[in-house]
Amino acid sequence: MESKTGLKGNVEYCLGMTHKKDKMNLTTWDVRYSIGIDELDDHHRYLVLLINIIYESFVNEVQDCDLAKIFNELTRYTEYHFCTEETLMRDCNYPDYDSHKALHDQFAKRLQDIQAGFLCNKSLVSFELLTFLNSWLLTHVTKTDIQFGKFIAAEQKKFAA
Repeated sequence: MESKTGLKGNVEYCLGMTHKKDKMNLTTWDVRYSIGIDELDDHHRYLVLLINIIYESFVNEVQDCDLAKIFNELTRYTEYHFCTEETLMRDCNYPDYDSHKALHDQFAKRLQDIQAGFLCNKSLVSFELLTFLNSWLLTHVTKTDIQFGKFIAAEQKKFAA
C-alpha cells in the first residue's frame, strides 16, 4: 500500500526509538474496533499506530523523531482512508453515505487546522490534542463505521441467499 510506505523509514525510526517493552500507548487495537471489512480495519490499525507514535514521542519528549512528518502522514493517511471508505460506500449505495461523509469532512477540516497550527508552533502537540484524535477515531469506528460494516454484512447475506 503506497500511502503507508511513503514515510516508512521515519515511522520505523520513531517506532525503534520510542517503542520499548514497557511502552505506553494511548490506545491498543482491540477486536471490538473491527468493523468486519479487512481493508478498512487495516487502515484503522495504521491510524491508531500513527496516533500512538505521536503520543509516545510527546510523552517521551523525543527530539530526533520528526513529528511534523509523522503528523503529515496522519493527515495524509486519514484523507486516503476516508476516500477509500467513501468510495466503498458509494459503490454499495450505503444509505447513510451523506451523513457519514459529512463527519469525515468535519474531521478532515479539523485535522488540517490542527496540522497547520502544529507546523507554526511545534509545542501545539498536547495531551488534549492526542486525546481528541484518539477519541474521535475510536468513537467514529465503534459508532459510525461499525454501522457501515453491518450494512455490508447484511448485503452480503442477501446475495448469498
